[in-house]
Order: sequence, then C-alpha cells, then structure tokens
Amino acid sequence: MTIPKNFKIKIKRSYLVAASVNLMSVLAGVGYAWSSPCIPKLTGKVDPDSNPLPQSASVEQISWITSLHCLGAICGPLLTGIVAAKFGKKKTLLLFSIPQMISNILLIFANSVTLFYIARFLMGIGTGCVFSIVPMYVAEITETTHRGRTSMLMPLMITVTQDFVFVIGSYVTIATLAMISLVPSILFLIIFGIFIPESPYYFIKKNDLKEAHTILVKLRQNDDVNDELEDIVKSVNDSESQFSFGAFLKAKTVQKSFFISFCLMFFQQFNGINAIFAYQQSILDESNSPLPADKAVMIVALVSLVAIFLVSKLVDSFGRRILLISSYTGQLLSLLSLGLYFHLQNKNVNIDFLFWLPVTNIIGYMMSFKLGAGPISWTIAGEIFPSNYKFILNPLIAFIMNIMSFLVTFVFPRFWAKFSLEVSFWVFSVVVACALPFVIFMVPETKGKSFIEIQRKLEGITGPNFIK
Repeated sequence: MTIPKNFKIKIKRSYLVAASVNLMSVLAGVGYAWSSPCIPKLTGKVDPDSNPLPQSASVEQISWITSLHCLGAICGPLLTGIVAAKFGKKKTLLLFSIPQMISNILLIFANSVTLFYIARFLMGIGTGCVFSIVPMYVAEITETTHRGRTSMLMPLMITVTQDFVFVIGSYVTIATLAMISLVPSILFLIIFGIFIPESPYYFIKKNDLKEAHTILVKLRQNDDVNDELEDIVKSVNDSESQFSFGAFLKAKTVQKSFFISFCLMFFQQFNGINAIFAYQQSILDESNSPLPADKAVMIVALVSLVAIFLVSKLVDSFGRRILLISSYTGQLLSLLSLGLYFHLQNKNVNIDFLFWLPVTNIIGYMMSFKLGAGPISWTIAGEIFPSNYKFILNPLIAFIMNIMSFLVTFVFPRFWAKFSLEVSFWVFSVVVACALPFVIFMVPETKGKSFIEIQRKLEGITGPNFIK
C-alpha cells in the first residue's frame, strides 16, 4: 500500500482539532480532582491558616461541596442536546465553557460555603457538556482510521489534569489553583473559538454541502474529500427522520445502541470508580500502610497516566472489546483482593506482611479502569448512535452517567460507615463480574468501522452475534 506524502500532516491536523476541543475536558479533570487537595484545607486538617472559610467546614458541608460537581454535571446534558441540534456543537461547547470559567473566578474569591456550592455546581454544568458533546464532536471530525486514538484524548487530558491537581494542589492555596485553572479556559475560547470549525455533519443536516466540503478540506488538508463527504451524506440520510419517542420505541437498532451505552455507563460507574477516586486517600489511611497516603495517591495518579497513554496506542490495534474485557478482569481481581485485605484486617488477623497490598491493588484497579472501562465506554457511546439520535441520546447517556456518579459518590461514605470497606469492595466486584459477560456477548466491535457500517452491524443482530 502506498502511503500518501501528506499522511503525517493529516494525522497531526486531526489530533490538533481533537486536542483543542479537549481543552474543555481539562476543566472537567480539575472538577473531579479538586476535592482531593482542597477538602483537607477546607476542613482545617491541612494548612489551616490558608482556609478561606471563617471556620472549618463540617462533614455535611464537605459532602455537598464534593458531590455538587456531579449534581451540576447531571444538569448540563439536559440542555446541551437541544442547543447543539439548533446551533451546532461548536457554539454549544463555547457556551457551556462559560460556567467553567465563572466557577474558577468564584473560587479565587470564595470565602463562604455558599460560594463554594455555587462554584462547584457551575463547574459540573460544564463537565456535563464535556461528556455529552465532546465524544460526538471528536468522532465526527476525525477520520475513521484515527477515531479510536483521538477519542482517547478526552480521558488522557482529564487524567493529566487530575495528576497535575493532585501534585500542585497540595502546595498552593485554593485561590491559586483556581487562577491556574483559568488558563485552559482562556486557551479554549481563543484556540477552539477562533481556529477550529464546526462539525461537517451539522452543515450537511442544514443542507449546506458547500460549507461541509470546505470544512472537510481544512480538516484533511486535502482537496480529495468527495468520498468521505458522500459517506457523511449517506450517514445523515440513513437517519434523516427527526427524533421522537414513538419512533424510538419502534427503532430496534436504536434501542439496542441505547441499551449497550446505558449498560456500559452503569458498569463504568457502579464499579465504584468515583467513590474510590474521591476517597482513595482516606481508604489508604484506613489500610494502615507505612506509605503516606498523600504520596500513594500521587503514585496512583502517575500509573493511571501511563495507562491512558498505553490505551491510546492500543485502541485502534486491539479494538474496543478486548480492552474492555481486560479492563474489567483487572478491576475484578483488584476489588476482590482489597475486600479480602480489609476483611482480614477487621478480623484482627496479622497482615503486616501484606502492607503493600492496598496501594498495589488500588494502582491495579485504577490502571485497569483507565485501560478500558473509563475511556472505551465513551468511545463507543460517541460511535454507536445514528446521527438523528445523537443530539438526544448522547446527552441522555451523559445525564444518566452523572446521576450514577452522584449516587455512588454521595452514598459511598455512608455505606462504608454502616457496612465496612470490605463489603463495599465486594459489592463493587459483583457489578464488575456482571460486566464481563455483557461485554463478551453484547458489545459490538466498532474499531475501523464507519458510522454506516456500525449501524448496519446492529440491524437485526441479537445475542452473541452482536460481536461480529
């Protein structure tokens, strides 16, 4: 096969566009990681002199400050689908980046619990837009052969940001961290707002083939885009009917795609990832490991970053399904081991020689999640819906995911207090064990397939044949 001379340039262009839109994902990473270094400061346990509150925050206040980000993320997708259908994905992303910016401005000056509530909720609204619109936009502007890798940029940039917040957040004030977090917001508005185009799918739906052709030429840096443009037109025409609930009830293929995406999000959230992520320092403190918990969290973050880089290399080589299967297998082993460790600890068994086990298994759990269940679930969600249903179903999936995330994060400390850590980990392991047969028998492989091919694969396919 002859490689075109401009092959490398085209790849760089695709990654540049995907990276620019994912500057908004950076703020989502800040939102999720913010609690780890900032909550100890608000409670007065760390650097009490720099606490912006007049008095230390209570447990109830901390619970709401932590979870309001997820609550805001629930509200974000309620509007993004409607706005994106009418005004396009680009304008929608720019609009919902504003709450993220306002959030950090508030955090610079916040000196009351109420302001922290508002700031965290606003940050969550932007995060909800990230998960409902960014995967769709990236999938639509990227060549089929590179779609898997560009889809990895969202989890990659979120993970990099989380690692940055874990490390820097421990050494700067809450206000300083907020000022640093304003930088990607400003860059997003400038770079994405001025230099990056709208998705060609939007203009084809508006019957503006000329503008769609112009955008494709810019994206591919190649005048020969007629074949791709024709494929996009076919994809849009194949799903040209408008969304309606009645049509949804009759469209078996769409129901299958929604069921697959829903289950992937269920398993992604109820495996305990956000609970373990938000409270990992407390979990490691509970394990009585000789390694300081704050240092262990940094190690976990570093390994997670390596995992994301690894999966970005593998996603278009090994495919989505094998990475999901490997991911859930690793999570299952890690959760069972953690449950066993805390069970033995509660039974007063001498397990000093297993001091390394909690940190190792949390590292294994996080790495396994980043290898598949985290990023690949969103990759599939961005690929699997017909064009006329994406504006409704992608935000709906993001909405549902954030409800699950809120529930797990809000309930976990109470469940832990009532039933112990060992029971918590074993409950999560049951969810993960159920995920494995679902992925094996029900999730289709979308690697290297156009949107039309994915929809045709779903038509009339049930049971184990889904994977073919």
